Amino acid sequence: MNPLHVSIIEQDPQLAERVVERLQSAGMTAHHCSQCEDFEHYCARHPVDVVVLDAAGLGQPGLEIAARFAKHPEVRVVMVDAHNEAQDRINSISAGADVCLRKPFDPQELVAIVQRLASRLPRTIKSGWTLDPARALLTAPSTNAIELTAMETVLLTQLAMAPDQALRSEALELAIWGLSDYYNNKRLQVCVSRLRKKLICRHGSEQLLATCWRSTYQFVPRMQFAPVC
Repeated sequence: MNPLHVSIIEQDPQLAERVVERLQSAGMTAHHCSQCEDFEHYCARHPVDVVVLDAAGLGQPGLEIAARFAKHPEVRVVMVDAHNEAQDRINSISAGADVCLRKPFDPQELVAIVQRLASRLPRTIKSGWTLDPARALLTAPSTNAIELTAMETVLLTQLAMAPDQALRSEALELAIWGLSDYYNNKRLQVCVSRLRKKLICRHGSEQLLATCWRSTYQFVPRMQFAPVC
């Protein structure tokens, strides 16, 4: 399974450095942003599993970020606040935070919270998925191969070659059709929807082809390419 991606939006650089170091020592990928704008640019290029927000430092923009992520079941939100007033916690939870943590805190406590939240993410530890672009087949562990259309084959091939098997919709549209526009975005959504139905028929409701924040698609279990004969 890919390492957990944690993004911290914190205006105290020393605290952020300690938190990032502790998260990385626990085997996670951690990235610090001091401002919401930096975080927006980072999320446009990287998948994020857990977001840690400085409630007092960010103010209303922090609540807006929490509210956006509340709509995405693939992401968890930790709100950190030095005030810890009841109304502040209520506002954070109402906006979409999963946990409210009071400052100052032990970074190891945050690691434990993130690990607990991660256990509820729709991620899988299954491996052994094989993609055969030449034959247009996707083979799961211990099951028969799934036949793919040409469009589905290109989509999965691009995801298999991407970091963390995740790509923005624009990149997939360019790979499949050579350009990115509204029409092709709709065609991509149809392609993803049909492929998900194939996967559900074979593997139940487990989310294998996930939609992450800001229209990023990720094939969750690790794929490998079939050997060339």
